[in-house]
Amino acid sequence: EPEPLRGEAKADICIVGGGFTGLWTAIHLKQGDPSLDVTLIEKDACGAGASGRNGGFCMTWSSKISTLVKLAGAQEALRLFRASEEAVSSIRSFCAEHDIDCGFRLDGWLWMASNQAQLGAWDAAVETLDKLGTHPFEPLDRAEAQARAGSERYLGGVYEKITATVQPAMLARGLARVARSLGVRIHEATPMTRLDRGAPARIHTPGGVVTAERAVLALNAWACHIPEFRRSVLAVITDMVVTEPAPERLAATGLGHGAAMSDSRMLVNYYRTTVDGRLAWGIGGSGFPWGGAPGEREDGPSKRPGHLASTLRHYYPALADLGIATNWRGPVTRTATGLPFFGHMDGHPNIVYGHGYTGNGVGPCYIGGRILASLARGGTDEWSDCVLAKGPPGRFPPEPFRYVGAHMVRDAVARKERAEDRHRKPNRLDVALAGLAPAGLVPQADETKT
Repeated sequence: EPEPLRGEAKADICIVGGGFTGLWTAIHLKQGDPSLDVTLIEKDACGAGASGRNGGFCMTWSSKISTLVKLAGAQEALRLFRASEEAVSSIRSFCAEHDIDCGFRLDGWLWMASNQAQLGAWDAAVETLDKLGTHPFEPLDRAEAQARAGSERYLGGVYEKITATVQPAMLARGLARVARSLGVRIHEATPMTRLDRGAPARIHTPGGVVTAERAVLALNAWACHIPEFRRSVLAVITDMVVTEPAPERLAATGLGHGAAMSDSRMLVNYYRTTVDGRLAWGIGGSGFPWGGAPGEREDGPSKRPGHLASTLRHYYPALADLGIATNWRGPVTRTATGLPFFGHMDGHPNIVYGHGYTGNGVGPCYIGGRILASLARGGTDEWSDCVLAKGPPGRFPPEPFRYVGAHMVRDAVARKERAEDRHRKPNRLDVALAGLAPAGLVPQADETKT
């Protein structure tokens, strides 16, 4: 049963948000200093947002390495990439140590091309990593890609072994359990209704107030409701469906593994099998909330389950009669760089924030928790001083231009990718508009060749 906040409460640190970022921040804080009084509030249940219902890809920053080099230089980019690899291993060890049964499977990531235009989407990442002296990707020719993915739709790809898949809601609930065992007071069904940006900060909720020396905002897409972040984070709706269980049929198709799989389009197809033999399939970029801030309309059943089901069957015609058991939609984020950012609220060094995972938060949220724990403690180390802790790296246009422009770009991307699927040359205007899209889960092939 949730325990909403009632009355006045005090804490050294109050964390707002019970997803992966908030929970890892709480855990890192208590592991670093058990004497800290940490309270966490969550408007729903811990993991009820994107943390609990994403595709379950626990990835590194391998596909973001070129951007990391541009932002931080080669040496720091390599350190952050290595940290993202270590995060996957650390999550695995943490789950084993604390008996978190989240179906953790370290079966790698198949990053593939489903049409000719997508071939080479990974080239810049591979070349940059090669120059840094690390080689996480294994090239796959057409036959190898098709065999590993169990689909004839693929023309080639690469394989990264240090990627895992998880049942994300079970991971989130496990982290909440561990956080409580460490002494973190968690109040679910407790939304923040107002933030008094003083010292101390006062976090108002429907049932009470938390007065805290320091506050951590770990809101991801819901950060769009705070004026300071409305132009630095773009909320994007993504949809998922999950099939009925059919483990024998999946294995016969070539899907008897737990690898993360995706193609290289901007409106990316991403999917994995589950431990109980289902296929979980997602497609990004179905829309954008008006005003930039997600609400109940963007958070619930998918509005296009038929499209997702037909796409799944296009890639796996042998599974055409496999029933869809459930579906959902919800907001993720895009930032100007495709990477999350962290920092202090302007003029309020006791209030810190972190969000903007661009659909790749399961693994990087572990690092996000380290950065926020360091910032909240007022520390000076490799986390508080890293390039990601310098605040928003760019801004999106104001409304109504953002809403209209985002849909124009999204529609252009969809037309461009449909043309490429049909082996046609896309319209020049569509190509130009598609080039304005913020970075997604993976770079597109034409981005890597510029």
